[in-house]
Amino acid sequence: MNTPSHAILNLAILGRRSQPQFNPVIVIGALLPDVAMFMFYGWARLIARIPDWQIWRELYYEPVWQNIFDLANSIPLALIGLGIALYYRRTAIALLFASIILHCLEDLPLHHDDGHRHFWPFSQFRFVSPVSYWDPAHHGNIAGSLEVAVVLIASLYIFRRIRSCWGKGLLIAVNLLALTQYSWLFS
Repeated sequence: MNTPSHAILNLAILGRRSQPQFNPVIVIGALLPDVAMFMFYGWARLIARIPDWQIWRELYYEPVWQNIFDLANSIPLALIGLGIALYYRRTAIALLFASIILHCLEDLPLHHDDGHRHFWPFSQFRFVSPVSYWDPAHHGNIAGSLEVAVVLIASLYIFRRIRSCWGKGLLIAVNLLALTQYSWLFS
């Protein structure tokens, strides 16, 4: 699933109109599992000057990078964080970890051969879904189209709850970014 989609879906699920102060935390939690991947890509492309094909076909799958990506996508570690936050009644931190968990659950069925070990460190199991959110060879066109539709519906739901013009503008911008990503991916 594309990173902006996680932010929108997690806001639709976890956000509350009466508690807009938690929206930034929900968005950060939705983005955190992908931060290491963006840093990896930035380093590989801009600093190491490695071509895209080599980044995504070779370097991405090297064990050191997979370990880093899997750490950020570990459901058990996020559950531990959520449990500690709930125990100490830290609502913002609990929502951060809940958003991380939702990100992982949203990714789980949409990664064919590029998924994470979502149950690390307790298991090395990597779920290989028959569906990919991006790869047409694994229903990526259909999954991508459904993702766009769900995100647009969630955005309409969120749009009505957002009070500020700034927040509404940001939501529109994120949707335009997501639509641009998908049109680029499937063109």
